[in-house]
Amino acid sequence: MRKHVLTVLVAACALVPAPSRAQGLGLAARAGTLGLGSEAAIGVTDRIVLRGGFGVNPFDPSATLDDIDVELSIPTWYNAGVDIYLNGAMRVGGGVLIKREDPSLRAELDGPQDIGGTTFTPEEIGTVSGVFDSADQLPFLLIGFGKHTVPGVALFIDLGLAFLGESDVSLDASGGTLSDDPATQAALDQEAQDFEDDLPTYLQFWPILSLGLRVGIN
Repeated sequence: MRKHVLTVLVAACALVPAPSRAQGLGLAARAGTLGLGSEAAIGVTDRIVLRGGFGVNPFDPSATLDDIDVELSIPTWYNAGVDIYLNGAMRVGGGVLIKREDPSLRAELDGPQDIGGTTFTPEEIGTVSGVFDSADQLPFLLIGFGKHTVPGVALFIDLGLAFLGESDVSLDASGGTLSDDPATQAALDQEAQDFEDDLPTYLQFWPILSLGLRVGIN
């Protein structure tokens, strides 16, 4: 974790003109929809701050999609952007989220389930897995409270959205008596299309909600 923070900080310093490097530095730990992670920030001016970090997701949340209970796997997020302060604490910002993997899902049925218009038993379908395929670099906008580069220790919060754009869902099955049947894959393809049709908002945006503790260094 420390290596990632130092890398972000060094990269940010390289982007800032020499006369501006006395505007403050900040390190932070955060938790939220971007996972558990850390950040580094550097002030360009009193109102403009460069910020970058990363977050890992140690837990696999559960959800219900089209009446199917699934376990989601969220990728590690990397963020880099600019905060513009409207006053001493409130800010607006933007930048890019980067992910090396796509969000995925896994489902093991506990009874007969309609999948793509066909009913399968757990023994027939086996384990269902899927991927939400989207862009690797996502623009984001946010508002926040708390200035990373002010000396001392304090809380901060970020609220925003990252724009996934159009996402494609793909589903597969393994370990069942009918997992390799072409008719099963056809049903899975139809179920994937149902996911896309039923949840367009969730597939196009990723919410940003982070609460953290920062330490400002002068």
